[in-house]
Amino acid sequence: MAQQYNSQQQGQLLWTRQVEIASTAEQTASEFDINTEITRQHWKIQDGITNCRNKQCMKKFSLIERIHHCRRCGEIFCKECVNYQRRLNKLAHPDPEGKAFKVCKKCFDEGKNLDGQKRRLTEYFFALRRQTQENAIVLENGKVRGTWRNRLDLEKEVRRLLNGFKDSIGTSEMKRTIHEMTNIVSTPAWQKSTFWLQENMANQCQKCQQKFNLVRSKHNCKLCGRAVCKSCSFKDVILYLPDEEDTKEPRLAVIKVIGSPSVEPELALYTAGKVKKEEKMLAKGGDSLEMLLKVHSTMHRNEVKMEDQLNEYQIIIESLEDNSRKLNSSGKSNIQTVAKAQEDLADYLAQYVLNIQRMKKLTPESNTQAILFRNCLKGKCDFYFDNQFRFKSLQKTLGDSTPPKILECIQRTVDKHAIVSTQLYIRQLTYETLHICDKYKLRDDIPQKLTQTDEFVEKETIDCIGQDGDDIDDHTEQLQELLQSQLKDHRLIKLSKRTLKCSGSHHAADMLITRSTDILHQVKVQLMMKSANRSFPQTKQTLDQTLEELKTVTLQDIVKL
Repeated sequence: MAQQYNSQQQGQLLWTRQVEIASTAEQTASEFDINTEITRQHWKIQDGITNCRNKQCMKKFSLIERIHHCRRCGEIFCKECVNYQRRLNKLAHPDPEGKAFKVCKKCFDEGKNLDGQKRRLTEYFFALRRQTQENAIVLENGKVRGTWRNRLDLEKEVRRLLNGFKDSIGTSEMKRTIHEMTNIVSTPAWQKSTFWLQENMANQCQKCQQKFNLVRSKHNCKLCGRAVCKSCSFKDVILYLPDEEDTKEPRLAVIKVIGSPSVEPELALYTAGKVKKEEKMLAKGGDSLEMLLKVHSTMHRNEVKMEDQLNEYQIIIESLEDNSRKLNSSGKSNIQTVAKAQEDLADYLAQYVLNIQRMKKLTPESNTQAILFRNCLKGKCDFYFDNQFRFKSLQKTLGDSTPPKILECIQRTVDKHAIVSTQLYIRQLTYETLHICDKYKLRDDIPQKLTQTDEFVEKETIDCIGQDGDDIDDHTEQLQELLQSQLKDHRLIKLSKRTLKCSGSHHAADMLITRSTDILHQVKVQLMMKSANRSFPQTKQTLDQTLEELKTVTLQDIVKL
């Protein structure tokens, strides 16, 4: 009985509250005139208001620009800022059954549901129709509106030329000759742009506006298809296969711009056309982006190896701290393990530095490329500094937990491997430069400089091996075996057969200077990263001097006239 009484009492209270709410609503609705469609009690007072309350508009009111109130919030706006509609009831609340009143943008977007929203789409329809009419293709004597040419996809047209060159000519010199002969009679389909027919209807040059006639013939650009006269048409676009690379993928370039081949390739095809500025940017920007992609891929592989090696080096250091590995002067295997891990890490860091320097030499061809190159370079530098700091921290941890004699033994092992590797590279480079100079009748200036460098390196290598107690004869024998293997399977200087046919000894001399400088710089960076600062001062100084001397060597100094 008590529960039934309580439930009846709660129901009576709820009914009383609903009656009060209903009476309040009736009283509020009766406060404004019955003829008024919606309440105005919440409208803002317009006295002293001179501008639209929309902060993005702030239009000043005048006799022409009148004041308008939002029927939902009552704020003051101009006519354009209340160009929205929403269904409201007499109390200015959203109601799907109410009438449509003008509201501001904020009230139009208010709430997650769309109850009561309404908007005129007539203006948007007219704007869309005008835009469609402006973008429509208009053909009149071959003249097309400027907006029509903006639809040309230059990347698609470049792919058309590259694929057509590859399919019709490929790597055959005979096919190229036949193609040039048939091209006199008719233009192949793969050399016609997407809008070739429309452009070919033009009766005047699209550059100088001169009429075409029997004297002034018509020529179409193979890239964009524009019709120009002979004086405005230049064979600026070249399709070719690179001579210095063993690749079957053709390339496109614009003559006399960055990225075009300095020497005419053996297999190339020149196409006539009027090349615009953006087409030149597209053609000459491809090589820079391609080189950036190659360097980035190489550095990414190096990053994976570096992180794995750092983790392995950290495990070794932590095991030494936990005494799970005992490191003493008699345990040479443990010393060699630490030295090998430290040497590999220094080698990866040195390679990463060299790749960063390669990336710095790339030249962007546009502002967008410059931003891309700068961000990519910044990311690579940050990665290098982070891992370099981690490597130094692990070395410091090793120094705190290892006796000085053991640390000295580890560093001596790393130094020995570093100087032996330096001697191997310098000796191999000396032999290869001597062979190239003898074969292509070049002056032996570079081999002489490398021979002097090799003598200083050999002297400090013998001193280092003698201090470590190893046999010099065994070292010499192992060095000769490694040299024979390297000269047979891993040449440092590789010449292109195609370029040799075109340039001859000039290509050999150019590669001699370039590769010698690059390899010496690489050897120097690796030696600096691996060895201690006080180790091998004569070798480091000699490498610096040789690099400075190679900077002054030119092709005329090497090629015999």
